[in-house]
Amino acid sequence: MEGVGMNKTEWQDPTFLQKGREKERAYFIPYRNMDTALQGTKEQSSSYQLLNGEWDFKYYEKVYDVPEVIEQWDRITVPSNWQMHGYDKPYYTNVNYPHPVDPPYVPDDNPCGVYRTRFCIDEQGMEQDTYLVLEGVNSCYYLYVNGREIGYSQCSHMPSEFRLTPYMKQGDNELVVKVLKWCDGSYLEDQDFFRLSGIFRDVYLISREKTHIRDIKIENDLSKVSARIEICDNGNLNEEAIVWSSLYDGNVLLEKKQVIANKVTFTVSNPKLWTAETPNLYSMIFQMGEEYIPIHVGFRTIETSNQGELLINGTPVKLKGVNHHDTHPTKGHVMSIEDIKKDLITMKQLNINTIRTSHYPPTSEFLELCNQYGFYVVDEADIEMHGFVSKITGWEYKAYAKDWLTDDPLWEEALLERIRRMVERDKNHPCVIMWSLGNESGYGSHYDKMCEWIKTRDKIRLIHNERANMVDNPPCVDVVSYMYMDITTLEKEGESKDTRPYFLCEYSHAMGNGPGDVKDYVDVFYRYPRLLGGCIWEWADHTVLKDGKYYYGGDFGEATHDGNFCVDGLVFADRSLKAGSLEAKAAYQYLRAELVEGSGSEVMITNLYDFTNLNDFILRWELVKDGVTEVQGELILDLEPHQSKKIVLAYKLPEKCELGCFLNLSLIRREDCQWAEAGYETAMVQLALTEVEADSLFYKVYREEIGAIKESLHAEENDNVLEIYCADGSGFSFDKNKGCLCGIKVKGQNLLEEEAKITAWRAPTDNDRHIKYQWGIFTDNISGWNMNRLFHKCYRMDWKVCQDDSISIQVSGSLAGVAREPFARYDACYAVDSYGYLKVDMNVKIHEDCIWLPRFGFEFVLPEEMEQVEYFGKGPYENYIDMCHHVKTGRFYTTASKEYVPYIKPQEHGNHTGVKYLKLHNDKGIALEFYSEEGFECNVSHYTSEQLTNALHNYELVPSKYTIARVDYKVSGIGSHSCGPELIEKYRLREKNFSFSFGIHAKYDR
Repeated sequence: MEGVGMNKTEWQDPTFLQKGREKERAYFIPYRNMDTALQGTKEQSSSYQLLNGEWDFKYYEKVYDVPEVIEQWDRITVPSNWQMHGYDKPYYTNVNYPHPVDPPYVPDDNPCGVYRTRFCIDEQGMEQDTYLVLEGVNSCYYLYVNGREIGYSQCSHMPSEFRLTPYMKQGDNELVVKVLKWCDGSYLEDQDFFRLSGIFRDVYLISREKTHIRDIKIENDLSKVSARIEICDNGNLNEEAIVWSSLYDGNVLLEKKQVIANKVTFTVSNPKLWTAETPNLYSMIFQMGEEYIPIHVGFRTIETSNQGELLINGTPVKLKGVNHHDTHPTKGHVMSIEDIKKDLITMKQLNINTIRTSHYPPTSEFLELCNQYGFYVVDEADIEMHGFVSKITGWEYKAYAKDWLTDDPLWEEALLERIRRMVERDKNHPCVIMWSLGNESGYGSHYDKMCEWIKTRDKIRLIHNERANMVDNPPCVDVVSYMYMDITTLEKEGESKDTRPYFLCEYSHAMGNGPGDVKDYVDVFYRYPRLLGGCIWEWADHTVLKDGKYYYGGDFGEATHDGNFCVDGLVFADRSLKAGSLEAKAAYQYLRAELVEGSGSEVMITNLYDFTNLNDFILRWELVKDGVTEVQGELILDLEPHQSKKIVLAYKLPEKCELGCFLNLSLIRREDCQWAEAGYETAMVQLALTEVEADSLFYKVYREEIGAIKESLHAEENDNVLEIYCADGSGFSFDKNKGCLCGIKVKGQNLLEEEAKITAWRAPTDNDRHIKYQWGIFTDNISGWNMNRLFHKCYRMDWKVCQDDSISIQVSGSLAGVAREPFARYDACYAVDSYGYLKVDMNVKIHEDCIWLPRFGFEFVLPEEMEQVEYFGKGPYENYIDMCHHVKTGRFYTTASKEYVPYIKPQEHGNHTGVKYLKLHNDKGIALEFYSEEGFECNVSHYTSEQLTNALHNYELVPSKYTIARVDYKVSGIGSHSCGPELIEKYRLREKNFSFSFGIHAKYDR
């Protein structure tokens, strides 16, 4: 290397964007023959040489410490982020920049990583042109070949291409890349993720003919496809040089044409159209000399209707999307092809049809796979300046000013170039339906110029910029976009006369347990033609996995950070599913089923697919009575997209049932596809057919079994405890001072390790991160109702023997947080009959000024061995009142251990709604049952609410030596208020007066 060769002013000059970099072009890899161009992977091309692998590496905390000669090198994997290899540390911040906001300047102590590798060029290679491509480097870098500085580039998530031919030699060549942690471009890359540095995408060489095709632009409609090509001449262009283009359907050659005047057009009669549901692709092969360049083509059109609908091939579609970051728990921002495929396959299985590439362009391979698997893509530029809102006093949004750089002439080209590079690289991908001008960066005159340039280059795709709403959505923006809008406002937008589609680029924040409102949003999307749909925030949890433990912001000693706000994925960091994943699948599913009024077996089926007939699937149904399948069947429906049909199923409704009768419908794939095997369930609907009888099945049966030995109850009391003994040998104890149940006995064993508590607290979920301060104590400034520091007060406890020989205990009490007046007052009646059943009836009055409650119910602390769980309710996955479309009502068997959900930051989890019956038992036959005619919510765990409230990481949790069972009147919903709107009103426990009843029975099963 010829010295350090880096100029301090260059990486802090927004007008200095590159040196020696080739002009942007469409992504493609040239091949040396037709067969590999059609069938092969890029690794099979002799024109392609991947340089990934182990490189020499040296890290310096200050760029000025880099010596002219590096004597000792470390080794590092390329691609990677150096923070994931122990150099520097991961730094998570959402809005705030990790350095002072003083554009274009960055700190003088600017870390630098120096990379070195070697590549070999043979004699034949010296006769060709060789180009180096670096697909992603954060933040900027200088490039050296054989000791000569040949280039500079920035814009972390876009490829840079350099012509190496003048600097190469035959044989071994040295390549050095000096990467700086920060540059002026860092002000345009304030994305919400771990801030990581280095060469994090592929590095490769491409060998080209001296005269070759430099760029290709594809345009098409529903029957024609045209290509414009640009020739690069680094030799002597022969005027007789011929460029051929061939169009293939699979391996079948449809037509071959000579390219005239750099343009060629093919007309196809009735082509198979491309959509996210039917991703039909053709191949265009361009041949010049010995090079063959393949481009995948999808016949499709993009339009909008006068109602604001998005039309793909003339058909209105809804976008059921998710935001996708490049994130991996051990590799940082590095995503392999296998990683990408795993994400896309899982998305397809969850009925997701749209991806917003938040907040930067993905790799070209990502988009190619989206072409193949079938996704609509909102391709977003590598632009975000969110930190400018807090550069002085914080969170003062301004429409457009120098604060956002979007009107500053100094930054005009820096912004426009990022748009050009994205559009030129990705212009040929059929999956891309929308260009997004970036994220959370205000809106200024530079954005108008971006729109103008895009419309001259691409007249088909729509233009999106969410922050355009700050300036009343100028007409150059084709899509009106907002994030985290509440349902009521969304409905008003659906009624708007604006003819542009309305898009929620972010909604249903999926942080921790949740989101709980996806179905509510999707229902509104379908109600209004103008509502295009939206993208859930976001796909996967951002964490760093080290020694088997997951870490987030603040765990690495960062001066400022945003904690676990990055742990906000629809799936866990390892891509395992959450209940929220399954809830999104249910909300996004393409089957709607409703019972026809007045009929027990007639069902209205609606096909919500946009381009798929339901005859691609098997409709499987079953009639389930009291948790047992009575009759089942399957059929194939010939039902076109967007159509409905009534069907009559071959079953007879039972005359009676005890717990419930349900019709379960499943939509099953008939054949294998590229993302699922035959038999995969894409949709599920459960329809309730009858109401439950007043008496529980279990209650009646048990009465019949012990009726012959019925005896009067026996009660004993002392100053502190009332003891009740039942005919079956079980018994109950009540603390007379506290007015609470303190013992449930069977076979001489007390099943209560602690007194039963009436509680309203739940360990806050991430979506409770705002409301929790009104619920409880989390700061030195006591401002909430302090429900997590609860005091119980018993004002009165009386008991008596009733005429039917049962014993009734009457209790009046209250619940209050420390330093607060009671928020709940109650009257409770505990009625014990001689069959060993305890009936609990409560009347509750909530303080008129009290905030809505997290939950209300009882908590029973049982021996750890009471591990086995059976319940009749919604399962088998955790569910809440606003997150229950992914589950069915039925009879389920589980354990307290299996009910644990390992959210990275511990929180409320494991709830079940619509429960009629709950049984916990050990291996010795001791069982405790809870039942209710009206239903209740339950939760069984080895962790206390206090443990889940206080722990910051799941690895801090140690299971208690107990099994904790919750029996709740209601539990408030989950929502998505971690970043979105407040919990929808109907899902809040806001009732000021309510009654609550359930039964308890302990027994020995052997």
